Amino acid sequence: MKKRRMVFSTVRLSSLRTSKLSQIWVETVTYTLIGLAIIGILLAATKPKIDKLKDKMIIEQTIDSMNKIDSKIYEVQRAPGNKRVLNVKISKGRFIIDAAEDKLKWVLKSKYQYSEEGTPISLGNLNILTTAGSPWVVELWVNYSVNLTYEGKDVLKELTETTAPYSLKIENFGSSGGKTQIDLRV
Repeated sequence: MKKRRMVFSTVRLSSLRTSKLSQIWVETVTYTLIGLAIIGILLAATKPKIDKLKDKMIIEQTIDSMNKIDSKIYEVQRAPGNKRVLNVKISKGRFIIDAAEDKLKWVLKSKYQYSEEGTPISLGNLNILTTAGSPWVVELWVNYSVNLTYEGKDVLKELTETTAPYSLKIENFGSSGGKTQIDLRV
């Protein structure tokens, strides 16, 4: 009889160890799932704000790029034959050379509302307009009093997003028709 009790108590003891071990694993999995759920909720709540901040930074970088391009065009206007080369990185949106309208324009779709909807604002020579939409459409443009051309023609050229920067060549071709001709090439 004593042998039976020992066998029974050993089986019972190993059964208790197994149930405690399985309980630890169940608790570990439960706590892990709860932790992952909390992380998921936090990401779902913060991701839109992160995207808005990211778009705000891209708009501010685009404003800097437009000001650099404007500065180079101003430098080139000083004398015929002047040339400048500028690397332009388009990480978001479209850069438009509208030679027919003598205008440079950058159009971005953004989750961030940069300015009051439908009201253009000016930052020096740069104009900015935010239009409603999902996402918002932010347009940045500069109108020029010179004759802008693209490869010597009054055409529309659109540059799109790319990982490598575009090499924008700006050259003063002199006066034609009373206006200084500034030619842009990519």
